[in-house]
Amino acid sequence: MLALRKVLFVLLLPVLLQACAVQQWKVNSLAEGLEHSTPEATLAALQAVTVSERDRAQYLLNIGLLKTVTGDFSAATNDLQAAKKILNTLQAISVSESLGAATINETLRSYDGSASERVLLHELLSINYLMQNDLDAARVEVLQADVVMKELARAEKPIGQLASSHFIAGLVYELGGELDDAMISYRKASKIMAARNMTLPPALKTSLLNLSQHLGLDEEYEKYNQQFAFAAKPHSADLAEIVVIYWDGVVTSKRENSMSVWVPSLDQAVALALPYYPVSNYSKNPLHLEFSEQHYRTDTLEDIEALMREDLDDESAAIYAMTLARMVTKSEMVKNVGKQNGGLGLLMNIATLLTESADTRSWNMLPSTIQIARFSVPPDQYSLPLEHYVVSSQAVPEDSDLIVSAGDKVVLFVPSVSQQIFSYRRGR
Repeated sequence: MLALRKVLFVLLLPVLLQACAVQQWKVNSLAEGLEHSTPEATLAALQAVTVSERDRAQYLLNIGLLKTVTGDFSAATNDLQAAKKILNTLQAISVSESLGAATINETLRSYDGSASERVLLHELLSINYLMQNDLDAARVEVLQADVVMKELARAEKPIGQLASSHFIAGLVYELGGELDDAMISYRKASKIMAARNMTLPPALKTSLLNLSQHLGLDEEYEKYNQQFAFAAKPHSADLAEIVVIYWDGVVTSKRENSMSVWVPSLDQAVALALPYYPVSNYSKNPLHLEFSEQHYRTDTLEDIEALMREDLDDESAAIYAMTLARMVTKSEMVKNVGKQNGGLGLLMNIATLLTESADTRSWNMLPSTIQIARFSVPPDQYSLPLEHYVVSSQAVPEDSDLIVSAGDKVVLFVPSVSQQIFSYRRGR
């Protein structure tokens, strides 16, 4: 009787899993269409999708991101904090979920995010808090991001190590007057980019030069001076400083790839469904700005496309081993049932194929790259380049100008998908 129940369960399971697959297809389609739609329309469509509890963290991450890029920072913070709570809880592995993933389908495991996604969650929350003028809360998030990166750190691979998170940490510390901690964070960002053979953006070079000079770190300053081939330009108290955080594009979504593997113990081949990232169609598009007849542009600090592939490559061996073991178990069960009942064995084989699908879930509404710029401008009223300008979470003003005073430090957050500019300002 128990064996019959197991057979019936396997036969009925494809219907349930198909509904989950349709939901994930909808989420992936919305992410892939975000650049050609609006975040408001995408948000409304995503909120209409019914998701299972095991997919709730992914849902909240995307919902929180969309609310962020539309300027609803308070609501976005609530969703992202809820996602963080789920992900933290999932660090304690569920035995029943692991069993389901091992015997039926990887998507039966609750979504717990990749290494880089877990760090990016804190990074996005720190930006949200800055845009809400809450520097203390932003500081808490950059501290938590640093803890997560230390937990993920390995000697042989930079998995889960994000230069952008350290740069934003340095910026938060700098805004709060903690210059020694800011210098440490900028150094870490530089080290991570070097480990990935990435060219340091001028904004990070400027941060390292200016702070090392300001802190009296003469040897370190000379090293940077020679390495970067330009000297620090001391910031004048008569100027305002602007830091731009630009999100460009939308990261590629995972897809499913099927491959056949011969299993000697079964004397047959089994089909494996594995996740992969297709070739990215992303083309870098820097943000160009004009201030006081000077031209500035953003440069890449973080390549999210590369990070997501790096995370998947790191997990691929474990995913392959789990998938192969699962298919061997299923095939053995089909053989045993087929020996007793050929017709039932055939149905079981079909059900086995239908229940096998790759886990293509990801935080797929993240940007393709995170870019930055840093420069000083005279106090003035400046026209901004995009369609709308939103000051923090306030209503859109009638004009599209940014007014800065001497000694101001202004952080501009610009998501390419929303065509809006958000700001944090700290006066002298």
